Amino acid sequence: MDCLSINQKTIGWLNSARGISNGKIEKLLNYFEGNTTYLWDNFESEKKNLQLKEEIIIELSRTKDSFEENMLKKLNEHNAFAVTIFDETYPLLLKEIVLPPYILYCRGSIKNIDNLSIAVVGSRKATSYGKWAAEKFTRELSELGVNIVSGLAAGIDSVAHKTALKCGAKTIGVIGCGIDVVYPKINEQLYNEIAEKDGAVITEYFFGMQPMPNNFHDRNRIISGLSHGVLVIEAQERSGTLITAGHAADQGREIFAVPGNVDSIYSKGTNALIRDGAKITTSLDDIIEEIPLLKEKYAKKNNIDLTCLSSDEMKVVKSILSGNKTVYEIAGETGLETPLMLSILTFLEMKGKISKISGNKFTLNQ
Repeated sequence: MDCLSINQKTIGWLNSARGISNGKIEKLLNYFEGNTTYLWDNFESEKKNLQLKEEIIIELSRTKDSFEENMLKKLNEHNAFAVTIFDETYPLLLKEIVLPPYILYCRGSIKNIDNLSIAVVGSRKATSYGKWAAEKFTRELSELGVNIVSGLAAGIDSVAHKTALKCGAKTIGVIGCGIDVVYPKINEQLYNEIAEKDGAVITEYFFGMQPMPNNFHDRNRIISGLSHGVLVIEAQERSGTLITAGHAADQGREIFAVPGNVDSIYSKGTNALIRDGAKITTSLDDIIEEIPLLKEKYAKKNNIDLTCLSSDEMKVVKSILSGNKTVYEIAGETGLETPLMLSILTFLEMKGKISKISGNKFTLNQ
């Protein structure tokens, strides 16, 4: 970046001071009637009225004159950029949440960040089953051109990011530390690869901020906030993953959970989410059914109309999509009982979605 706007300079300056939270920035902006220029120009004359601790006032006064130069140096050194909630490039979905971050520091590209996005999150100590499920769902979503959002942590997050990259999809990693801090260190190559392949690494924390435990609670609201839905794959009963699901519920996002072994501590959280109303997710169809934009993407890719189809009906359509099938072949692929299968086939024929052809097989009407 060559220069900072008054919004980036002012909010970045406030954000750089330890002890000024996102909520405090909101209060300061409200005091100055939402005008960053007014805040910047009148801070010194108003600082005693801002209810800030003395040490914070001293730090802000000390760093103010040289702040823009120092911040630009840091951004350019780490090939990063800043975007504020007042900028046109700020993610639209994120603006919808309660108390969105006033500033984001980014590496990579956020050009396509408003496209259809699904968060894939789960346990850091993922089992082989969890890794398999994360790879499967991420691959299938990536093949539909969906952005994959996660937290760049070990375990499920890493599998999601790596699979998205492998499939050529955009992936967004939201971190709970400064953009210049890599955590966990083992993911340094992944961190760089996401940024280099038109994905993005994003944080609301200023340079040098270490990954403090409290940061991740706030980080998780950004993961869900950037997404149209959140897919949870393995989570313990008390975990950050469930905090992400909680944020998703508060934000009105769809929550999907992959069921797991009732004896596994890593499935207790996901099974509890299902009990409490999350969509049980055993196939991509379960996600497609709940997200209209994804249903449209799937239909457009395969040149079929999925309007008003149930999850079971979509499973049947998806089975026939790969080739003409008999009732028994469809039942074998979908896992649906034959009586239910016959009922679904009848309804799909009535809707004009499929037709029966020779050899007692069914084909899609396209």
